[in-house]
Amino acid sequence: MRFAGQLNIGPLQFDLQAAAPLTVCYPERAYAGFFHAKPTASNALRRLPVTVTRGAEPIPTTEPLFRGGRNWAVWDAGDEWQFAAGFHERSVARWMCRLARDFSRASVTVDFTGDVCVAPLCYPLDQILSWGLLAGIGGVLLHASVAVRNGVALVFAGRSGAGKSTLASLVHAQGWRILNDDRVLVFKRGGEWRVAGTPWHGSGRFAEAHEAPLAGLFFLQQALAERIEEMAPSEIRLALLDVASVPWFADDWAQPTLDTLERLCAEAPVRRFHFTASDAAAIAVAEAADRLRMEEAYA
Repeated sequence: MRFAGQLNIGPLQFDLQAAAPLTVCYPERAYAGFFHAKPTASNALRRLPVTVTRGAEPIPTTEPLFRGGRNWAVWDAGDEWQFAAGFHERSVARWMCRLARDFSRASVTVDFTGDVCVAPLCYPLDQILSWGLLAGIGGVLLHASVAVRNGVALVFAGRSGAGKSTLASLVHAQGWRILNDDRVLVFKRGGEWRVAGTPWHGSGRFAEAHEAPLAGLFFLQQALAERIEEMAPSEIRLALLDVASVPWFADDWAQPTLDTLERLCAEAPVRRFHFTASDAAAIAVAEAADRLRMEEAYA
């Protein structure tokens, strides 16, 4: 197999390879810092070799185990999972992925023309594979934005419309570094909770290939004034389930993800952030970061 590219998303690395010489590119700006056309050193906690093949595979005729709207579906094929994506009103999949259950290998067949294969592993396939890889290292994908200052990260979680991109833009204007405004990876490295940006951004289009220690997690609540509220463990669990990507179709993916959420609930500082879409929100975020640093110093 020949090297065809490398995709690094937080603690995960996808090693793209092909039997014949293959030119791969990721022209979308969101993938700029995540895709590498040449082998690049990384500190990945989990790696997955992915063989890329040109072709058009028919969609399985059996009923899928799970269907992600009209965009993708998964089939249980015994010793492997089969994922089809980009098949709306088509009899063949734009992308057809096969994943060994032990994550020893994966392959993706891409229906493309010309000499260049554009983004052979991209949304939603890269995100779906990330769910399983994260489950194996005690990580999880959250629907959240992440802002970094002074080397530590604050995560702002919420469903669509909660204000993740709005708040990200407000604090970015005050000098915060935004790794993503819609979906982030939370995991442990060396016993420390960390958060990483992903290519899967929101309306603010923030997507940086960077990670930082997690200082605190805030659930967003739009309000008339800024206020930070303590949350009971039961509230935190329910709120986490509301924003976490739990791959329910696979028990051996879902249960480790739920275990990660329970550890996150017990170990990370979690609050509810009532905020307005104004500069006052950015000021409140800075004050919250200062308080968290003081709590950490006196812990």
